[in-house]
Amino acid sequence: MALEGLHVLIDPDRVPQARLADFIDAIARGGASVVQVRIKNASTRSALGYIAAVRMRTTGGLLLIINDRVDWALASGADGVHLGQEDMPLDTARRIAPDLILGASAGNAAEIEAVAGLRPDYVGIGPIFVTPSKADAGPPLGPEGVAALSRALPPSVIPIAIGGIEPENADKVWRAGVRGLAVIHAVTGAGDPEEAVRALLAGSSP
Repeated sequence: MALEGLHVLIDPDRVPQARLADFIDAIARGGASVVQVRIKNASTRSALGYIAAVRMRTTGGLLLIINDRVDWALASGADGVHLGQEDMPLDTARRIAPDLILGASAGNAAEIEAVAGLRPDYVGIGPIFVTPSKADAGPPLGPEGVAALSRALPPSVIPIAIGGIEPENADKVWRAGVRGLAVIHAVTGAGDPEEAVRALLAGSSP
């Protein structure tokens, strides 16, 4: 299991629970590395039920990371948690959940500097391009911007690009030197998720 490669972000609206088994099996066949569950508006009971259904399909190789909520990650037996700028501080999360993979978000040099000192396992850098999936995303960095921010991270921290990435522009992002891509619509909105994953990964090899 590896953090590098393709992270596919899902939620109950884009991938309803009845569709989870087929969807997760498809992206695993395509070569995805990580499933991130991002649930913004649901009760804890409902969210944990959805995450449990995802966990059942990710024990054979896919990593499961929960966005925003350390408690949900711990309760569900997930592999890690991704914490944004307004979520629990990374050092606090590391103290109470030392065995979880920790991911962070950064969109500019100041944020990169702040999170790099806390040594997360990976940093989601973006948005790379304009994205409809996150209303509060900052201005697009472009491949050049993500390349510069990636170089500012310690070698032990994996840079993952996010924001507006599609099969048509993924090659430009891979060439920027990131070690992974995180996507939502490019896979959840695809008619063939397995093929969409393969297309997004096609430019990952030198």
